[in-house]
Amino acid sequence: MRVEMGGSEDSGITSVWPWQPAGWRSAVQVRSGGSCGAVPQLAVITRTPNSIASAYPGLRRILQLPCMFEMKKNIPLSSKTETVLLNIRLLLPVAGAGGAQRLQTESLPAGNLPSFIVQEPSVNILQHTDEDINMLDCRISPYFTANTQILWPGRKVKAHGLDTWFTCTIEHAAGKYTATAFLVQGHEDREHQTPGQLHQGIAEQTRVSAVLAARTRLPRVRTALGKDVVLDCAFAADPRAAVAVRWALRKKGRHERYIATSGGRAEMFPQEPRGNASLLIRRVELSDEGTYICTVEAAALVLEQAIQLQITEKPTVTVNVNSLSLVEGEQQKLVCDVRNYYPADIHVQWLREPQSAGQLPDTVPNVLTSSHLRSSNGTYSFSRFFLLTATLRDNGHTYTCRVEHSSLQAPIRRSITVAVREQTNKKQNNKNQPGPRPHLSQSFSF
Repeated sequence: MRVEMGGSEDSGITSVWPWQPAGWRSAVQVRSGGSCGAVPQLAVITRTPNSIASAYPGLRRILQLPCMFEMKKNIPLSSKTETVLLNIRLLLPVAGAGGAQRLQTESLPAGNLPSFIVQEPSVNILQHTDEDINMLDCRISPYFTANTQILWPGRKVKAHGLDTWFTCTIEHAAGKYTATAFLVQGHEDREHQTPGQLHQGIAEQTRVSAVLAARTRLPRVRTALGKDVVLDCAFAADPRAAVAVRWALRKKGRHERYIATSGGRAEMFPQEPRGNASLLIRRVELSDEGTYICTVEAAALVLEQAIQLQITEKPTVTVNVNSLSLVEGEQQKLVCDVRNYYPADIHVQWLREPQSAGQLPDTVPNVLTSSHLRSSNGTYSFSRFFLLTATLRDNGHTYTCRVEHSSLQAPIRRSITVAVREQTNKKQNNKNQPGPRPHLSQSFSF
């Protein structure tokens, strides 16, 4: 499916706090990870590692986030590479400032970190996000074009000198939001930038434009069988760019399978509002589980957003009796049936509850497990049971079947109350037993 899309909706950010640039770290680190993100337009809103932000009256509002610039570096005398991480900051226009202006150097907040400045006109990288900006991480990396010119609408083709491209990824620390964007620096901007006293050749200020962005607000989705589910994906692009969107399903150990978005249970949303590329899956089946890839293509640029769809079905838990009245020595089988759950991982145990408050229950020993059965819809069922031989110590006690599963917010508990009475013949025998022999005494008189 090919769709022609344009601009993006703005997201407003209103929090303003005192800014303390001393909280920033400036160092080069070598390790194998890193992360990314943020946005430049009256005040300056900035996040530092201590979550401190600030406002400068009279300036266009700017959103800052600490960011990592990630690059690969060849290890001398080796075919291996290492990842070098440099602390930088990313400045993006905040919604509502209006005007396609170029930020002046003197209007930028002071600081000793290299800055990536996203200037107008640009697409909104943080489109639709309503998450706390203090939970967003940012990573910027060079995007190598193999010395070829990317023909992007509105950008002039130069005979000498190529544009410089970067990718930026913004992620919510708790996995609630992910956005990726292409940033481009014109050849002229690169020629006029001042390197400054910085590491790895990164300029003090790198002015870029964001030309294509894709995001998902739900990187992980859980649903039950038979439900309809929406996999969120959106993009923002220059209105002159022809954008193509496609969906695919990746499963472990299997080839990627493209999803037909019409004529079946899967359907892509109408492209209004602009940039909505979400996928609707009706009447979810177990075969739908996996990682879905929303791919956005425009002018040889490709962005992907991964959404993991996990199916969970809550177990139905029953016990064979609700209460028992037994005679001492009598035996009774206690059964806990756990049915129609998914996925297969589950924890089921029998507990003997204490009669006094503040004591922990005892785990019942010698509990047996039946074979697991799988139904036609793919859910699982099995039983756990044990044989209770009644003793007077069981009288008034409760036996509980406790079930823990990923589909449950709290364990399911099913209980059986046990009453045990003494054997009748044992009481009768006690009555027929001879009593104690009388004590004989003699008295003497003189």
